[in-house]
Amino acid sequence: MIALPQISAQTQPLTTNKEAELLVYCANTKIDPETAAKIKQLVIAEIDWNYLIKIAIWHRVQTLLYSSLKEICPDEVPQSILESLHTHCQKITLNNLLLAHKLVNILKLLTANNIRAIPFKGPVLATLAYGNLALRKFGDLDILVTKQDIPKTIELLQAQKYQTKEYLTEAQKELQEVFCEYSLLSEDGMILIDLHWEFTPTYFAFKPNFDVLWERLQPISLAGSDILQLSLEDSILYLCVHGCKDLWQRLSWICDIAELIKSHPELQWTKLLEQAKREGCERMLLLGLFLAEDIQKISLPEEVQQKIHKNPITTTLATEVKEKLWIQSDEPLDVFERSFWSWRLAFHFRVMESFKHRALLCIFVLRFAMTPKDKDYVSLPLPKSLSSLYYLIRPIRLIIKFGLTPLKRGLDLCNSWLSDQKL
Repeated sequence: MIALPQISAQTQPLTTNKEAELLVYCANTKIDPETAAKIKQLVIAEIDWNYLIKIAIWHRVQTLLYSSLKEICPDEVPQSILESLHTHCQKITLNNLLLAHKLVNILKLLTANNIRAIPFKGPVLATLAYGNLALRKFGDLDILVTKQDIPKTIELLQAQKYQTKEYLTEAQKELQEVFCEYSLLSEDGMILIDLHWEFTPTYFAFKPNFDVLWERLQPISLAGSDILQLSLEDSILYLCVHGCKDLWQRLSWICDIAELIKSHPELQWTKLLEQAKREGCERMLLLGLFLAEDIQKISLPEEVQQKIHKNPITTTLATEVKEKLWIQSDEPLDVFERSFWSWRLAFHFRVMESFKHRALLCIFVLRFAMTPKDKDYVSLPLPKSLSSLYYLIRPIRLIIKFGLTPLKRGLDLCNSWLSDQKL
């Protein structure tokens, strides 16, 4: 057993407004008297309730917000706001119940056809971390199977009227292979299934052996049935890696880790740290744990605290995450721009520990950047006999569109990486 923490790392204060501050306080299943007093004090201040609801929806913590406000200070919250949140949360609950039942049925179907499947995130996470399906919004079903079982799994789901996208461009097919997942949608458009054969893209760390994961699975009751789920340690490690992969854009991802730790004191910390080291994602684990401690105020064991102190890059990245946490984009960004021209590449490059994965990331970005896309075909239609010219047109079009920005970002990335090595 590891002792309780005696030391604490520091980052810059969470740059926020009072609505975001209120949301962070409310995004907990267990709120102490001191936090409850802070919530009451903020609620009686001049709150922009529409903005609060907007960021709660973006961060997928509107159910926690409603639950906390209703319990702590229902009389101080405008009745119309409580009613709006209540209606919204009712819809989430009904959708979550539907998805949970669908997941159980799919797992039974796969088991009956001798396909080993591991559910993660979604209904399983809501049950494991929050103990209540209604407290965690989710929109799809994530299932891990072995790559050799992907074709058979797709065939079985298609027989159940789940549809795959009929037409995929070359770029989309390439991304599908890189991100190691295949999506299917129910006939009525209500159920989205993401089939994975790896947890992360090909260039990312954390590629645990399926058989080893399977041996560590633990039972859980879901929608009246007993199913198997990832072990507690595997679940936390995956959540930390997933957060790093997607840049910790949502508060709910940090809440998931905090709630999972708070609700499971039996967590084997030494085993978790050893697994992270073995999988080459210790930095990602420490960053996720530190964010949960720093933002959600959970207690971490001393051994974890010491490792965080020995990895100053962790606190540097945590400060960057907190600075960007409340920046949302109302418009979807182009995959290429998100992957290369934005903060995403720099963050991924710095959070990875091995030269191998940094090299794989750079190769993926360069290869994907130079692969012709739909916009290239549309901008200059050419006969099929000249299609190879698109590989020359693509870089010219990018230079016209972005100028020297990519080069500058590349130099900034190198400078950031060199600075990290000095820490």
